[in-house]
Amino acid sequence: MRKVFVFSVFAAVFGLFFIRAASAQEEFKPSVDFKGSWLAAGYLDTGNQGTYPDGSFQAPAMRLKTNIGVAPDAKIVLRMNLDNAAFNGFDFMMLEYMGILGSVSPSFKDSAFNPNLRIGRFKLDMGEETIANNPVDGALISASAGNMTGFDEGLMLFQSLPKERAGIPLKWSFTIANGNKGAGADNEQAKSMLLKVGVNPLESLYMSMSYYNSGDIGTASTDITFAGLGTGPANATEWDRTVFEFDVRYDFMPGPKEKRLEPGATAFSDSKAFVRLAYGMFTDDGSDKAAPVVSVTDRDGNYMYLDGVYNATDKIYLAARYSFIGFDESSLYDSLNGVTANKYTRISLGIGYRLSDNVHVKTEFTSNSEDVPAGTDEPENNQIGLLFTARF
Repeated sequence: MRKVFVFSVFAAVFGLFFIRAASAQEEFKPSVDFKGSWLAAGYLDTGNQGTYPDGSFQAPAMRLKTNIGVAPDAKIVLRMNLDNAAFNGFDFMMLEYMGILGSVSPSFKDSAFNPNLRIGRFKLDMGEETIANNPVDGALISASAGNMTGFDEGLMLFQSLPKERAGIPLKWSFTIANGNKGAGADNEQAKSMLLKVGVNPLESLYMSMSYYNSGDIGTASTDITFAGLGTGPANATEWDRTVFEFDVRYDFMPGPKEKRLEPGATAFSDSKAFVRLAYGMFTDDGSDKAAPVVSVTDRDGNYMYLDGVYNATDKIYLAARYSFIGFDESSLYDSLNGVTANKYTRISLGIGYRLSDNVHVKTEFTSNSEDVPAGTDEPENNQIGLLFTARF
């Protein structure tokens, strides 16, 4: 049934493109720009069991994004991952079409249903941290302990509606994707589905809810990861991941540039200050269907973060975050941010300075704490860092 639904949605979208192409009257001159590219470089140091035990100069994060305009409302988006000065593939390779139904008929242009389209490989619209979980867009260098995020190949419809259309400012997105880790063909007929709804009921208040289910992905890893964990439960030959997240953000003295319904990169907020709270629950449901059949322990757990940014001046901003992720079953241990643990807690404090609108320098101290198995020493992996960041 899900397979028929996915095929029907894809056929409908393809039909809209065909109609649009058949009705085109003028040749469009393509345009190219690199907006949305960014770089972070500087010095990072950790404890002996951390990523940078000896302290080192790094270029830990870089993306080169190419936007190719192919129609007035459509563009091809390619984004290369060049982290650590190496080519790590494309995390974006998609076609984005804004207001696709309005391109078919003018009567849809200002309607309550005229969604935008993404098809190809793109970032999954899960929660709010994923918008800025990198050291350039984020006010802090590190992400939260949970860091729920992922990229996948699929189809996404999304739209924002003003108060006049929906009663309150509202946005939504719906995504159908492969679900399994890595680019290329899916390994199972089942597809992942992701639904997100956000509202702006008050001028300074924004809330959203996200629900994700990977569908059965066999023995593969999933594209949605938490704390870097994308593999299934031990001994599972069939498994799926379900995640629910609730987010709320409140801005103090909100600025005129940032849209309250679509909060952007936290390091570039023009509010005097804001606080955010996110709480999520996840279930990794697995089973073993291969002989000899063995028992599989499902992974159920939760995660949260509470963070805030204060713009002390136009140039200086302060940021702080408390976050954790853990399993419900106290005897369950698995890899959380590279550490075998039952619970992982992170506290981050940072300060940033805007050398210009798009070039910042920021420093951070992060303290990590883990509940590890008995007889195991907790790793020394706290981190300090100083990075210069730039975007365009």
